[in-house]
Amino acid sequence: MTRDELLDILVKERMQGILEESLRNSDLYQIAMNEHDKACEELEATGLNGEQKEVVDYALSTANHCMAIYGSAGYRLGLDDGMDSTKKK
Repeated sequence: MTRDELLDILVKERMQGILEESLRNSDLYQIAMNEHDKACEELEATGLNGEQKEVVDYALSTANHCMAIYGSAGYRLGLDDGMDSTKKK
């Protein structure tokens, strides 16, 4: 198994399982989610028409997708750095 394959497995396991549980137990994350929910409710109350809602939804979806990739890449880089540091000892 290559290093990249191992990193892919580790990232998937950690981000899909343990991360989700950790976020459920994180007060800071729950506060942020409540704030996000409130912002979505306020956006919904603005009375946007269907086309406007689709544009806003698309913009939010692409931002979420970018941040998911960013987070995964950052986590993978951290794991890779950790593997390098243990090899140098």
